[in-house]
Amino acid sequence: MSDKFYKEYDERYYKERISHVSKKHMIKFIKFLLRNKYTIKWLDIGCGLGLVVKEALEEGINCYGIDISEYAVNNAIIKDHVKLGSIADIPFGDNTFDAISAFDVIEHVHPKETEKAISEMYRVLKNGGFLILTTPNPCSLTKNWIYDLTHINIRPPKYWKIMLEKHGFGVKLAYIPSFLKYYIPQKLSVTLLIPDSISFWLEEPLRYIIGWLYSRKERLYIFAKKL
Repeated sequence: MSDKFYKEYDERYYKERISHVSKKHMIKFIKFLLRNKYTIKWLDIGCGLGLVVKEALEEGINCYGIDISEYAVNNAIIKDHVKLGSIADIPFGDNTFDAISAFDVIEHVHPKETEKAISEMYRVLKNGGFLILTTPNPCSLTKNWIYDLTHINIRPPKYWKIMLEKHGFGVKLAYIPSFLKYYIPQKLSVTLLIPDSISFWLEEPLRYIIGWLYSRKERLYIFAKKL
């Protein structure tokens, strides 16, 4: 990919286009799934200014972030946990992480590097580790993603399922890996006093229903596990 393309992700890009929505409800969900591990290592790809990294660290997770933007890395809020790096060339060793997130990243990857990116995520993820991806859904009812010219790799949901399974992942499409009991207080300032073990099972059908609704509105959530 050319230097000119990388330079699109400058100060103006982050100030005009990027807004952060807390991911703590997803972080807590992964913590629950990996609750038998003494320590959890997480990689946030396309971490921007490191806001997800900060939230994961606050939850006791050893989290790192990578981004191709020098502006983002130089201005990250947790500098010692953020470094330059590409999804297609991840600067960490094999089997390093228990979880990887790439929120709104894969659509920015050159189509020729798609398989390399998926292979790299598989490489650095531990066996049984989890991957969270979000990306625009071209089959949605709205098409706002077309106005961002850095969206050069928009694919239908089935494509991502085929590609991830080809590289050794088990895949759930249009599935939100979240504890809704933690997401609802974020939005409504209401506390739900339900144990995580019960909430996990009660919310499972809703993860598919809400995931489907989001995919119809444009945002496709993909949850995968390294088999």
